[in-house]
Amino acid sequence: DGTIRLVAEAVGDLERLELLHALTEADSLATGASAWSPWKSELVAELVERVALHLGGSAPVRGTWAVFPAATVLELMGAEQIAVVVDEQTVVVVSPDVPGTFARVAGVLALHGIDVIGARAHSDEQGMAASEFRFGDSAPTVDWKRVEADVRRALRGELALRARLAERARTYRRRRRSSAATPSPPSVHFIDNASSNATVIEVRAPDSVGLLHRVAAALAETGLDIRHATVQTIGPMVVDSFYVRTASGSKLTSAEHRAEVELAVLHAVGSVS
Repeated sequence: DGTIRLVAEAVGDLERLELLHALTEADSLATGASAWSPWKSELVAELVERVALHLGGSAPVRGTWAVFPAATVLELMGAEQIAVVVDEQTVVVVSPDVPGTFARVAGVLALHGIDVIGARAHSDEQGMAASEFRFGDSAPTVDWKRVEADVRRALRGELALRARLAERARTYRRRRRSSAATPSPPSVHFIDNASSNATVIEVRAPDSVGLLHRVAAALAETGLDIRHATVQTIGPMVVDSFYVRTASGSKLTSAEHRAEVELAVLHAVGSVS
């Protein structure tokens, strides 16, 4: 709801909201096919609808995704074992809650060429964690049995994930066609008023293999807990937004801590090996 209020305050009225909606779609379509997928269209449309309701004085509406974790996921967490569940749009991973779990799963998905377009995380007082990743159009061709096996290996620390991602990145760079667009330098922004109980960290960086994994690992290294994440590709750039909390469960307010987070993230996005 904090994001909705923030956008509504910036937009001001319904007429400007409709114009910005049309401009966003037109600009994205002009950028290229990857910049305006059905999923992104759905996200923008939902945002516009919720902001319009807020501007009109109506109560906020439920988002596209159901509440996470659902009862079935909570049941899996109660079993206190590793579980990997895949459906048509998402993969859910349940495992013991240890630092870097989210990053490891994101790395395995990148290793198998799965485009993550959104993610959420949850942990309980019994030491279990659940992560949900929503994937793009590349996933229907994926061998999910191999993905599950690699997720389990990664969570056990039995997969050379960093080395494998580096090799995949080298192969990707050799095959990728050159682009006329020059990506902007990486940047990290902290947004305080988008959520009442988390700090939003927006990371902009050139697209590369395993980017989500590297950023998530950097956030874990600096003691942050990822509660929610969204991923967008705009031309040659990726815009990742993470709702994070500190190890004590609070928002990230320390200037010194923020400086370390920024340093870690910028180092991570500047390296693909």
